Amino acid sequence: MLFVKKLSAAIFIVLLTFIISCNKEGQKNPPHKIDLSSRDALLSEAKKILGSDAQMIIPGKFDGDTTKEFIAGTEINKPDKWGIQFHFLKEADNNLENVFETGLLEGSFTDGIVKKENFLNSGYDLIYYNSLDYYLGSGGGEVFAYLIDFSKKQTYYSHLIIEKGRKISLFLSENETPEVKNYFLGIFKKDYPDLRVVDKDINLDD
Repeated sequence: MLFVKKLSAAIFIVLLTFIISCNKEGQKNPPHKIDLSSRDALLSEAKKILGSDAQMIIPGKFDGDTTKEFIAGTEINKPDKWGIQFHFLKEADNNLENVFETGLLEGSFTDGIVKKENFLNSGYDLIYYNSLDYYLGSGGGEVFAYLIDFSKKQTYYSHLIIEKGRKISLFLSENETPEVKNYFLGIFKKDYPDLRVVDKDINLDD
């Protein structure tokens, strides 16, 4: 009789353990949801994906898809590697997914400007970046500007060079879109109407 009682107790414990285990499996954690209307929440999520270097995020439509889309910017400042990078993030299952990123670009988000542009009648947004006065001093300097088409994975580059004793020069990367060239020219000629467009980029460190 004592053996039967012990066996029954053991079976009861095994069954109780099994029931508790099944209940725990059934009580899954609720899916993580992002507040897509909050820039702070989006930037916090971008930092989880891209690391602490993520400094900004902009919502928009960047490839014509109906998915909710965002562009995040990271700035890297290390002895052997520095510059900025843009990351194309899409909403997927209540999370953000990094689907494309530019290479490392000359620039800094300090004193620079980042905004959306849509002048190509493409149905989606481009990202415009300009370093403004960050690389400029009393003796001259340079300005870096980019237009980024995430649908085509294309970065258009412009570089304004100001040196004493030389005419102000603007280098434009090659592209087959005249509107992009005119866009850059329109921006820089507002402040430097006498600039000249050069065929070869200039490195001030040379």
